[in-house]
Amino acid sequence: MLKFAGILLLMAGCGGLGFNKIAEEKQRIRQLREIRRIVLRIQNEISYGKRALPEICLLLGQCMEEPYRTAFLAIYAKLEENDGSGLDCIWKEQMEECMRNLPLRREEKDILCHMPEYLGILDEKQQAADIGQSLDFLSARITQAEGGYENRARVIMSVSVLAGIFIVILLL
Repeated sequence: MLKFAGILLLMAGCGGLGFNKIAEEKQRIRQLREIRRIVLRIQNEISYGKRALPEICLLLGQCMEEPYRTAFLAIYAKLEENDGSGLDCIWKEQMEECMRNLPLRREEKDILCHMPEYLGILDEKQQAADIGQSLDFLSARITQAEGGYENRARVIMSVSVLAGIFIVILLL
């Protein structure tokens, strides 16, 4: 009876680990969509709203979800303090802190972290074009992640269940 309970708990643990990995993949897709939404909003505010970056940060801080809301409001507050730090430094610091625990790959996080580099150019059309390249990259990543999600989910669950069975056989 005790062995049977151990086997069930071991299999439940391996299955739970598989479900956790699948949830991380789903969260990654959701975060990629949110970053695309942020980048698109920045592009629109620059191109059509003719707004400055501090004002854009305030707008994004009011309408985005956490953890981005806090990061944009912190960027706005630090820019308003005008303590001598540059926009690049403030932006990168806040975005890295914001995205530290998100299940994104490094190059996906870098898109939002390096956004001020695209905004340093004074020509609005060039800014919009550079941001458009980031949008294309994000769209490709989202399509890739969504396309492979079902297969990855099946593989992850299969491997986690098979690992559980393998461990049970080893321990018997």
